[in-house]
Amino acid sequence: MDKTDLVKGQTVLLELDGECVIGKVLHLGSDRSFVRLQNVRDFQSNQPILGNQDYYNSEIRTIKIIEQGEPPATNDDQQQPQNGGSASSSAVSSSEAVAKINLEDIQTIFDRIDSHTFIHQTDMKYHDAIKYLKTQKLLALAVEGAEGGRCAENPSLLSIATPDRIFIFDIMWMSVTKDLKAILANPRVRRVIHNGRLAEDVLKHRFGAPLGRCFDTLVAHIATTKNYDYQSEISVEKCLAKYLNLPGNFFDPNITFADRPLTEPQRKAAAKNVAFLLTLQDYFVHEVMLEPFYASCNRYGTSLSSNADAIHTVIKLNKGRNDDLHDIERFELNVGGEELGE
Repeated sequence: MDKTDLVKGQTVLLELDGECVIGKVLHLGSDRSFVRLQNVRDFQSNQPILGNQDYYNSEIRTIKIIEQGEPPATNDDQQQPQNGGSASSSAVSSSEAVAKINLEDIQTIFDRIDSHTFIHQTDMKYHDAIKYLKTQKLLALAVEGAEGGRCAENPSLLSIATPDRIFIFDIMWMSVTKDLKAILANPRVRRVIHNGRLAEDVLKHRFGAPLGRCFDTLVAHIATTKNYDYQSEISVEKCLAKYLNLPGNFFDPNITFADRPLTEPQRKAAAKNVAFLLTLQDYFVHEVMLEPFYASCNRYGTSLSSNADAIHTVIKLNKGRNDDLHDIERFELNVGGEELGE
């Protein structure tokens, strides 16, 4: 993977041992041994970290660029390492990759996580949520405590994300209501889930709530990589790291959802598990699966504008027929090699 040198002004995401932080590059050590960030936030909790923070090579695992900053300056902050050192061997001199989700989108999703709605009874908050969800045509779903499928010991939470909001339903206390069952099965709603077989088994056999058609991001990963080995089953965290370049330690593996009452960190962890699924689905569809289709659209769309000589365009248009239609290639979706329409 190509390396991109850090410069002042960039917003970067640092994956450290046990935590992730996001901030703007304020200063680079003259020997590139450390990077100083300002406006730092903990990426797992979205909480601000006061003051400027220095991070050294020894503690940085990966660096991802979220937003490009100002061009490199010619002062000491941007000098190459001294004493014969090599910038390419230094963690802070380069990034592993440019993140495939921008800072504004990340902050918007974090705002949804922070402002999630937790519902544990059929009160006014519940009815307002149901009224809103009935107007939505695209939902992301996750079930916490679904390990073991229908034999799961404590199915705990049903998380539902829309493009604007996140709802956490405590199905351990309130079960899956008739209203929720109708939303989950509505054939006019498009649903996104990751590794949905356990959730579907729990919902159908423990709660009598079968799911309608779902886009499974694990299935999308398997189909597009054409890796059908059982070891290719990856978590949503690894899927986000692979396709959106989010950090590999973005989620807290120590949080569980069986205890009651739930704490705020537990509720936010459940919201985080569903928060990025719609973005992940959008990436799969438009950047992976439909890439050949968009390439075909681009070739057709530029079939006139790419003519350097106007006379060629005039000749084409005076034919009275659109010959460029015949040049549209039959394409294959990037999913298991199956052609569109077959």
